[in-house]
Amino acid sequence: MDKSVIVKYLCGEASEEEVKLLFEWVEADPLNKKEFFNYKKAWALSATVSTNENKAWKELKSRYPLWQNNRRRFISYMKYAAILLLVFILGGLFEYIINSKEKTLAPLYSSEIHIEVPAGQMSNVVLPDGTTVQLNSDTKLFCSGNFNKGNRTVRLEGEAFFDVAKDREHPFLIETPSLNFKVYGTSFNIQAYPDDPEINTTLVEGSLGVMGKNGKELARLVPGENVKYENETHKLIISAVKLDLYTSWKEGLINFRNESLKDIARHIERWYNVKIIIKNPKLNDELYFGTIMKNKPVDQILEVLQLTSSLHYRIIHRPDKPALIYWE
Repeated sequence: MDKSVIVKYLCGEASEEEVKLLFEWVEADPLNKKEFFNYKKAWALSATVSTNENKAWKELKSRYPLWQNNRRRFISYMKYAAILLLVFILGGLFEYIINSKEKTLAPLYSSEIHIEVPAGQMSNVVLPDGTTVQLNSDTKLFCSGNFNKGNRTVRLEGEAFFDVAKDREHPFLIETPSLNFKVYGTSFNIQAYPDDPEINTTLVEGSLGVMGKNGKELARLVPGENVKYENETHKLIISAVKLDLYTSWKEGLINFRNESLKDIARHIERWYNVKIIIKNPKLNDELYFGTIMKNKPVDQILEVLQLTSSLHYRIIHRPDKPALIYWE
């Protein structure tokens, strides 16, 4: 195994093929797994967060050869790399991927459709026109009563990945609290939770029209573009992005790129149906860069956060209610 692949993976720069090869190498021999964990531990314990990812990545690549020659010097340099990674490499990954591929979608034929996915769960559905939708935790999807008659309009509250069936005569429309979207036969991800300060939409294939609530088209996305709409300022920002940052949740992987701990807490609440109370205000603005596996227990995520940050936590379990988690 080329050890530079490990570094690329820890930095979130490895390709899908490189990640697959790395996992196979890790699982092939206990010594490989031990070596990988040594890299991971040194990375997590010596790195700190920074908003300058490019500088950190260049610093890491330039210092990487010193790892085997002088580990102490490597850790010293890593202080300046300033990237914090939350990664779980656990044996259940391959089983999770295989099980995901084996899932079958259950078609829905009712003309009136109301789908609600509770916090801590995900769901796949097929709409009457053949459109497939993968719904993330704490998400609601509503279909119009005359959907089967050609009025392909849905309303979304939450996050979903759409693969829309083509039908030139009947456009597919998606309504969210602040924006609407007109679909031209395409696949894309929409994140539009009612309590979030912004809407994020990322186009994977096809073409997607961004519509104001007045019906006016504000922008037309091309594949690889993300549009961010700030609800308070009504500002629309379009940029080219790495698609996996916005779509990897479908495979149970969540990517953070300098995301605040306050926002991460909101994600964890949805994934695990828990209530997080941040008692230390200084934690709100701490930033994190990395990847976690969504399908692992919440306490494993919290343990890594506690190990690699100033955060401390307490869990209070409550009968018939979401657990309370205090971040201190």
